[in-house]
Amino acid sequence: MLEFDDMELLQLQFCMSQTKKMMAHPSEHMRHASITKKVEEEMDRRKEETGAYTAEKVLRDLERQIKELGG
Repeated sequence: MLEFDDMELLQLQFCMSQTKKMMAHPSEHMRHASITKKVEEEMDRRKEETGAYTAEKVLRDLERQIKELGG
């Protein structure tokens, strides 16, 4: 099983959106749609469970990083 952190998953979503226009064969479109759906479902799951990809989560992460730096 592949495991991605939140930022890697966000990057994968971006890559999938950029490659969609390069697909030529219908089977490529089907696989692309399947992968994109799985990525988006995982992102939705993380958003519900941890607040990932929300402004609140970004602020919490920044505050944690500042504390770790001794600020």
